Amino acid sequence: MEWVLSLLAVGCLFFAAQVVIDYYRYKRAIEPRLDRADELREELQGKIEHANEQLEQTQSTLEPAREEVAQLEREYSELQDQVRLETDQQRPTRPNTKLER
Repeated sequence: MEWVLSLLAVGCLFFAAQVVIDYYRYKRAIEPRLDRADELREELQGKIEHANEQLEQTQSTLEPAREEVAQLEREYSELQDQVRLETDQQRPTRPNTKLER
């Protein structure tokens, strides 16, 4: 019976050794892919930061243009109002007459 226990103990040790060996093989195989994924992540992060900087620059140059457009729209509206007033003042007024039948 002792030989069965010793055989089981040897089998368990062999199995544990296989698990450890498989782990290191997998780790060696997967590490380069993980490193490449980390490099790509850092590269993409840099591109995102660069794009955000460009976006901020574009928005900062766009804000004065928006203000200018708003100012021009206000001026246009004021001019339209003035034109309406002038045309209303220059039109001859009709007397308030009722149509007779």
